[in-house]
Amino acid sequence: MSRNGSGTYSLPAGNPVVPATVISTTWANTTLNDISTALTGSVASDGQTTMSGNLVMGNNKVTALANGTNPTDAVTYGQFINPTFTTLTVTGVSTFNSTANFLSTDDIKIPVGSTAQRPTSPTVGMIRFNSDTNQYEGNKIVTGQGITSITFVSSTATLTTNSPHGLSTNDYITVVGASPAQYNGTYSITVTGASTFTYVMASTPATNATVVGTYYANLWLAIGGGATGSGGNQVFVENDQTVTSSYTITSGKNAMSAGPITVNTGVTVTVPTDSTWVIV
Repeated sequence: MSRNGSGTYSLPAGNPVVPATVISTTWANTTLNDISTALTGSVASDGQTTMSGNLVMGNNKVTALANGTNPTDAVTYGQFINPTFTTLTVTGVSTFNSTANFLSTDDIKIPVGSTAQRPTSPTVGMIRFNSDTNQYEGNKIVTGQGITSITFVSSTATLTTNSPHGLSTNDYITVVGASPAQYNGTYSITVTGASTFTYVMASTPATNATVVGTYYANLWLAIGGGATGSGGNQVFVENDQTVTSSYTITSGKNAMSAGPITVNTGVTVTVPTDSTWVIV
């Protein structure tokens, strides 16, 4: 019968033999064939045996293991907690719960993609290189404008702000504190006006919002600044020509813009008494 499902070997029927009994070929062949089968299913200590099933360790350790060197080798605990990789390819999201130190003098390559290829669920702290704008950009939370109303048609909500929101189609916003609760959540928006945008809810509410709540936006903003130019020249400082969202210059700081500058209707630029805004 060889081994049972727990690995225990038992001799076949007719064993053990009784003293002064004639050993027949039937007994000998049956017993020896059974032992042969059991030995064939055993693990040879010199490495000849190829495993045909999973090794159940029963909460025991594999000890005195050599460091793995080939892609199909097992790794030791020492290799695992202090890994050294020549090339490491990770598919999916990797989470580091502590500081990641990169000690090389070479480089770190971050994601490169167009505006349309931005992550569909951005979170604060993401960075990437935008191939459309030719700039590094990072994601941050920006407090939204006050909400005047949220109405709906089917599952499409229309949010109206009390001043220009300064958002763009495909930006992500999160609505909180609204009632009915169907209006709340994180959505990609479609801008329909300077003070309105729409988003598609997961389900249809019963009424227009009786409590409008607030919203904030996860926006991709350019990282860095200063002068730019071709061929490595740092000559040109560029700025937008239209102010689409209200802004207050930092107290005690001065600001400068290259004109002409248009301030949209309903948008306010606040210059503190100890600050100056120069348009050249």
